[in-house]
Amino acid sequence: MFTAIDRYIARLIFTPFLATMLISAMLLLLDKMLRLFDFVVNEGGPVSVVWRLLANTVPEYLSLGIPIGLLLGIMLAFRRLAANSELDAILGTGQSYVRLLKVPMLFAMLLVFVNIGVVGYLAPLSRYAYEGLRFELRSGALGATIKVGEFANLGDSVTLRIDEARGKGKELLGVFASTTDKGGRLITATARSGEFLKTDDPNIILFRLHDGTLAMTGGKLASPRLLDFAVRDMPIKLPDSPAFRARRRGAGTDTR
Repeated sequence: MFTAIDRYIARLIFTPFLATMLISAMLLLLDKMLRLFDFVVNEGGPVSVVWRLLANTVPEYLSLGIPIGLLLGIMLAFRRLAANSELDAILGTGQSYVRLLKVPMLFAMLLVFVNIGVVGYLAPLSRYAYEGLRFELRSGALGATIKVGEFANLGDSVTLRIDEARGKGKELLGVFASTTDKGGRLITATARSGEFLKTDDPNIILFRLHDGTLAMTGGKLASPRLLDFAVRDMPIKLPDSPAFRARRRGAGTDTR
């Protein structure tokens, strides 16, 4: 049976507990966010993946914030009782220190089960998803961007360079592309702009060039050939990406 004093102590504990837990988790996330931004930018991945990575670290940091928040919540609650002489008044009514620990112990037991669920179930799942995102980012499966002004290799035989990107990479300006076809001919193209398009085959993307010049050399051609085009499609076969390891039951989580 909860008395008015129990409810009052519960309110005193809950507010600093919640605030401390959220603040500690946010501070840990801010520190992690800076490192993740640096990692994603260096890998050339989309910025949106940072928020997905951060979301998967929340259970890990929540498991650290719960005990810290509970400890500070109890300490601050009893400090307030003592500072306002409320503790002396409560003890004067015949309440013992053991009786006053009823609410803190109930908080502790409840949060023990919550933390067991977070650490034993949510944290391993989120850590696996986190490592899967890092793996896909390194392998280019998340659509890593092409850096402006640098030569990039797409697939087995395609080299690409762009001068400018607009619309979050949807429109590429000042395009240089080079590839080798099945006949051994070297095909080099320069274009005013270009864009990537999806195809029915998930392993092949279409690079559409606009307003450019195409040069073909080698193979069975006796001399180089040049032609101007308004629109030219260049299919690009994506390299095979290795699959991320399957999750095993009972495997420990890596907290690096």
